[in-house]
Amino acid sequence: MLAHELRALASLGYWVLGRRHGVGPGQVAISYHAGGGITMWLFLFGIVIEGVALELWLDWPILTVMHVYLVLACLGMIAAARARPHVVDEHEVRLRQGAAFDLRIPRELIVSARAGSRIHDSGFVVLEDGRLDLVVDSRTNVVLELAEPVTVVRPLGRTGEAGVIRLFADDPREFLRTLSISAPPARHGSD
Repeated sequence: MLAHELRALASLGYWVLGRRHGVGPGQVAISYHAGGGITMWLFLFGIVIEGVALELWLDWPILTVMHVYLVLACLGMIAAARARPHVVDEHEVRLRQGAAFDLRIPRELIVSARAGSRIHDSGFVVLEDGRLDLVVDSRTNVVLELAEPVTVVRPLGRTGEAGVIRLFADDPREFLRTLSISAPPARHGSD
């Protein structure tokens, strides 16, 4: 939990600087934050209103400290979703869920990728029956099928295996287009 909190707070720095964690040259960042962005901003607004109301009503310094921490934690979660996108390159696909989840899948294991919108009623990282669901705002819209299962480490450390992955991307067509690029274009004019 502490490592998650520190990664989320570090994401604030990336967000403020306009940088993305783990996205290097030749890699494509795929955002997934638009779906849950409104929900998180509303949650943050509620925390701020509650903090101000309790400060005016009770005037307990410990409540002020707790609410400042909650505001920073919520901003960290918002920042993590923006600063830690999914990443695709010619060797692997890196799927993330803010600062809580990070999975690297070798490209050669991806047998098929297709759009597939689905509504979910539980959790944001769900692993069951060989399927991993990375849910944003109760939705997924891309399905990846793998040649063999990969080991998945869930946010609190439990592990399992998944051969099918459902995830959310802001632009699923762009994500699928990026996956279809098998290699960089050849250079012309060289010997």
